[in-house]
Amino acid sequence: MGIMKKLSGQMLNSRRKPKVNLNNIPFEISLESISESDKFTRRQDKDRVDQFNKAVSDWSVDTTRRLKMNVRTMVREDHKLSDSINPNMYYDNKYGAKEASRVGFSFVREGIHIHKGAGRGQGGWKGSKWYDIHGKLKETNKKSLGKMGFGNRQPIEWFDPVIVQELPQLADLVADYSFTLFMDVSRIFIDK
Repeated sequence: MGIMKKLSGQMLNSRRKPKVNLNNIPFEISLESISESDKFTRRQDKDRVDQFNKAVSDWSVDTTRRLKMNVRTMVREDHKLSDSINPNMYYDNKYGAKEASRVGFSFVREGIHIHKGAGRGQGGWKGSKWYDIHGKLKETNKKSLGKMGFGNRQPIEWFDPVIVQELPQLADLVADYSFTLFMDVSRIFIDK
């Protein structure tokens, strides 16, 4: 009897969907290399890789500072959003020295709502599902669909304009570092 109970519990757990935490949603830029041999050659010069990593890290910290300042001036009462904005750096340590491979930002879910003009009673076109802090599945009210950006909730674009202004500086850093390294910015913008 004990083994059957254990097996049925394992089967039940395997059918459950994993809980996805959407409180901190990442928006990131991938730094990808065209050539594996150039990637190997670049990473042999550890000092140069460290300088590049520091430059990218400094860029992400400066951009985070600008994003927080933008939120504080445009969305005055929302300290939760400004406090939640964090830079994220990811490294690839293949071929020796670890090199920055992705840089991005995470912030609370409300940042997207503010940027798009969504809120209670003013949802998007499709709606969404998420888990609250107690693990309970929530979803958009069907009556609110299609009302985003109208009424008292106007979009406040606090994220995309700052990123657009800061991307050329990152592009210069990447181009100075390697001509075979390119940026994939398809996942950085809220308004795609």
